[in-house]
This record gives sequence, C-alpha cells and structure tokens, in this order.
Amino acid sequence: MYLQYLPWLTLVLAIIFFIISFLLIKKQAKKNHALELLLKSVLANNERFKQQFVELHSGSVGMGKKIQQLELLIRKTQENQQNLVAQAPENRLYTRATKMVELGATIEELMNECELPRAEAELLLNLHKK
Repeated sequence: MYLQYLPWLTLVLAIIFFIISFLLIKKQAKKNHALELLLKSVLANNERFKQQFVELHSGSVGMGKKIQQLELLIRKTQENQQNLVAQAPENRLYTRATKMVELGATIEELMNECELPRAEAELLLNLHKK
C-alpha cells in the first residue's frame, strides 16, 4: 500500500536534498566571495606596508650616512679648535681669564694672574656680566 508512494517520496526527498544543497552552495559562495575581498584587502595592505618599509629603510640609511658625516665634521672641528688653542699661547691667558671671571675673580686678580692690562680685565668682566 505504501509502496505506491515510494517513487513520489523519493522524488520529494531528492528535491529537498537539492534545494538544501543549492542553498548551502550559495551560502558557501558568499563566504568565498567575502574571503576573496578580504584577501585582496590584506594583499593591498601588505603591498602598502612593504612600500612604507622600503621608504623608511631608505630614509634610515640616508640618516645614518648623514650622522656619520656630521660626526666626522664634529671631530674635525674639535681638532681644529684644539689646534687653534695650541697655536696661540696668548689665547691660553684669555681662556684662563674667562674661566676665572666665571668663578668670580676680581679685576685685580685677573691683572695679577693673567698679566692683563686693567682695560682688558674690565672688558672681560663686563662681557661676562651680559
């Protein structure tokens, strides 16, 4: 008695199976599309970050070279300064006098210790006050 409905039941089950399969495939296709968009976005970000890294790296290399040049310039300047101080012994007296003024020396102390004329001692004191 129920055997007469078996082909129809099989057909209905097959249709339900195909509908469910179709819906699942459609849902999976939407997920795949969303993942493809996400992947494209990630790849674009990755490419942008690579470019930024290259730019930063190039900049840091350039800055490193510039720092080396500046360090060399500072060393040369320090050497030149030392040479100038060593070449002019009279400058030592003025350097010493300047340090004495910074420490609070009087005009008489400058004249006696550094053998400066009164006018130069007064000038150093006045310059230091400014």
